[in-house]
Amino acid sequence: MKKARGTLWMRTGILLLAVVFGVLVYWSVGFLLNDIAVFRRPDRQAFFKERSDPALRDRLEALEGRLEELEHQHTLLEQQRGFIRDSSSSLQITVDNLFKLKDRRQELVSEAQFGQVLASLDKILAIQDEFKTTAEDYIRITNEKHEVQKEIRALKRRISEQDEAIAKAYAEVVRRQQIRSTILKLALLLPLVAVCTVVLVRRRDSLYRMLFASTAGAIYLKTGLVIHERFPSRWFKYILTAGLLLLVAWGFVWLIRRLVKPKLDLLLKQYRQAYEHYLCPVCDYPIRRGPRKYLYWTRRTVHKVALAPAAGAPAEDDQPYACPSCGTTLFEKCPSCGRIRHSLLPACQACGANKEIAGDRY
Repeated sequence: MKKARGTLWMRTGILLLAVVFGVLVYWSVGFLLNDIAVFRRPDRQAFFKERSDPALRDRLEALEGRLEELEHQHTLLEQQRGFIRDSSSSLQITVDNLFKLKDRRQELVSEAQFGQVLASLDKILAIQDEFKTTAEDYIRITNEKHEVQKEIRALKRRISEQDEAIAKAYAEVVRRQQIRSTILKLALLLPLVAVCTVVLVRRRDSLYRMLFASTAGAIYLKTGLVIHERFPSRWFKYILTAGLLLLVAWGFVWLIRRLVKPKLDLLLKQYRQAYEHYLCPVCDYPIRRGPRKYLYWTRRTVHKVALAPAAGAPAEDDQPYACPSCGTTLFEKCPSCGRIRHSLLPACQACGANKEIAGDRY
């Protein structure tokens, strides 16, 4: 059967289109698998909202508001106490200065001025009482502030523990969902792998074998990535090793079968190369006929051997010839034209008549 090879750009275009088709198949399968992955996946925010205690967060919010109010009051009291402290210090300095004042005769202050001093002392005492009151309020607010902060820290610990427990529960739910999605993905991919493998093997001689090969390659790659993504590494290495063992065993068997019973195309290629090197296609024994009857050569030296013309060469070339080593008929008479033709090639070089070549010479 003759096969058209086409031009180089046609073969290149077919190869590129096959690669593009494989990429599109890979993307399409990926989109489908992504939709399966997000199908019925639990919403994280809704999951946390459903399982968390809202009273804890409400209480925390209220305490934080109270703490903010206490800090504001604490700041105001600090400012007020500072103002009172400054006022008291100023009055104290004023009273001290009044006691030290003397008139032009070097006498102490008068009774009227002394009354002013007493009034200032009364103000100082009143300020001290007010400072004492603010001190009590300051201590009360500080203690309340510390209690609120302590309660806030306890609430935050409880909320953190609650969130950790909910996060673990969510992770477990997601893990189970990922297992289910992985099973669904493999339930989709493994039949595709089987179908692609069967089609690729049975249609390996089809005109559309490049299309089948690109599709199978995309499915194989996506399946391997899904297995690598979802299975733990300690399991994946066994899966990968088992897959490689099967692949190597299949290749080993395939090569042995092709060696024992090669395909017709490969067999004819081997026959053509052997005839071109003047060697028996079966046992590699030199074909000594015509000018090469008394020469020696190998595959590497066949075209380096100088040929000497022989008078009887044309008559010998018109006779059938069999390999003296294995007995395989290499040249025979053509049933159509009667000329000598190659026994292991399909067409006669004289008339072009075809003959059936068996594919089980070995």
